[in-house]
Amino acid sequence: MSAYRSRAALIALGALLAACARHPAPASLAAPQVTVGRAFTTRLAVVRTAIGDVEPGASPVITAPTGGRLTDISVQSGSAVVAGEILARLRPPDPAGAPRPPLVIRAPVNARVVRVLVQDGQRLHPGQRLFGLAGTSIRTARAPFPAVLHPPLRIGQRVLLHSPLAPRSPVTGTIARLTPAKRTHHALYAWITLPPRPGFTVGSPLRVDVMAGRAQRLLVPPGAVFLRRVGTVVFVVRGRHVYARPIRAAHVAAQGVVIRSGLRPGTEVVTHAPVRLTNGMRVRIAHRPAP
Repeated sequence: MSAYRSRAALIALGALLAACARHPAPASLAAPQVTVGRAFTTRLAVVRTAIGDVEPGASPVITAPTGGRLTDISVQSGSAVVAGEILARLRPPDPAGAPRPPLVIRAPVNARVVRVLVQDGQRLHPGQRLFGLAGTSIRTARAPFPAVLHPPLRIGQRVLLHSPLAPRSPVTGTIARLTPAKRTHHALYAWITLPPRPGFTVGSPLRVDVMAGRAQRLLVPPGAVFLRRVGTVVFVVRGRHVYARPIRAAHVAAQGVVIRSGLRPGTEVVTHAPVRLTNGMRVRIAHRPAP
């Protein structure tokens, strides 16, 4: 009985293999169709990027124009003032004893009061510091760049500023001055005039992009770069198979992905696949660019 069952199982297995030989494999096991593109070179704008912050464009310190007694202080730390607003009054001394009209201390710009350095009724001497302001009508972006750039940064150069508080609203600014960084001789600060915009508040970080000419760059079409455990790869086409090749991608441009190393111009790469590709996988080419 046991021998009979074994013979029957062998017959059934042979019949199944024969059926598989006669019928094609399911579509899920067939070689996937992929779209192929080529690595190419083109001239792209070279962008230098730095991370900076927004600072007050005008930070005046109000001082006493003459000696006397300060009265009628109308602001405190944190107060917002407009240009021409009265901050306090100063009654100058009169050696002859005749009363003199008080001098009015006004805000020179739209600003926020960050420091009140005196008290009401205090006697002052000429030039004494009274108030510290942070201007709000015009602000400045400050960003560190390498001191040696080619071409070098210049006064009046236009830059593009991006704030994480307003990611879809970049602002164009102008470099107003360049100063050496205090702690290193290999960097300098670019001070950029920044008109008021939502999201660009004093103290907030920003990214500064400076155009530094054009250069030849190697790119692959969008969709050709894949992330695998070994890192960033493209799948190179060789005959009817694809092979993963590690590359170093620089950044994404409008024309495609900029490749820093690992690929040569003209190399055929997969730009679209309906399944997850693996190294050495057999494929069918659905479309490839003309040579």
